[in-house]
Amino acid sequence: MNILITGGAGYIGSFATHRLLKEGFQVVVYDNMTTGFREALHPGCQFVFGDIRDKELPARVMRDYKIDMVLHFAAKVIVPESIQKPLDYYENNFLGGLNLLQNCVKVGVKKFIFSSTAAVYGDPGKPQVTEEDVAQPKNPYGQSKLFMEQALKDVRQAHGIDFVVLRYFNVAGAASDLSLGQRTLNATHLIKVAAEVAAGKRERMDIFGSDYPTRDGSAIRDFIHIEDLIEAHWTAIKFLKENSIGDIFNCGYGHGYSVLEVLQAMEKVSGKKIARSLVQRRPGDPVEVVADVTKIKNVLHWRPQKDNLEFICKSAWDWEKQLS
Repeated sequence: MNILITGGAGYIGSFATHRLLKEGFQVVVYDNMTTGFREALHPGCQFVFGDIRDKELPARVMRDYKIDMVLHFAAKVIVPESIQKPLDYYENNFLGGLNLLQNCVKVGVKKFIFSSTAAVYGDPGKPQVTEEDVAQPKNPYGQSKLFMEQALKDVRQAHGIDFVVLRYFNVAGAASDLSLGQRTLNATHLIKVAAEVAAGKRERMDIFGSDYPTRDGSAIRDFIHIEDLIEAHWTAIKFLKENSIGDIFNCGYGHGYSVLEVLQAMEKVSGKKIARSLVQRRPGDPVEVVADVTKIKNVLHWRPQKDNLEFICKSAWDWEKQLS
């Protein structure tokens, strides 16, 4: 089976590439390298330098490499930036994704997996969110992903493209053998930033909001280890290969930790004090977002293996120590 991975030189896309090559698939990575890293590319993949907004190149690549399925990771993902530059996010995440879908229709690629986000839920105001809950994004990043989800539903109706949407919660950690991890420059992801502070790469970190109605005043999130997330993709690929489906699945663990609890875990595994400053809440940040993962377990038979906050923090810390 031949698979096209957009954004395959990025954090999650590179993990997916390595896993699928290990499983014996032929993989083509399509990336404009805006936030990707050549060090993350597997030597066994075919690499094409290209942008998802290119009108012709995606179709040419799909034809030349006889692509059977697309895994679409390429996106802008920084929530505060999306508020400052909403047009950039709508252009890249929605119009770019739409262009990719148009190329799939043109060539006849009928299987599509889309990386979405828990940001589509906004501030749900309940302990867990299900895929059936109303999506009400609080920022352009989440809205751009929700637009793409709707486009997939409509394209399936009109052109018969089967799809799986995976709504990621907060992805963190590194490969067990430290061969891959998050290289993102100027990262905004909590566990990555905490690991950088512990490793002495940043002096301190900001805690955005200490007055949330939570157990310690900081926001609560559901964190998932990168390798469990990739296992979710693997189960989705196997299911999509054999079934006609257009469906959405949460990818999290079903329970949350506060920002301060995450810092405590990072301090414990690193033995380092995480210097922090308490600052005002950021626009677009919800109080608490935790996944209900009943559906992905029942339908795709996904079984996470690394549901442990200290394990996630330690893998991020070990990666950060050896990352030059």
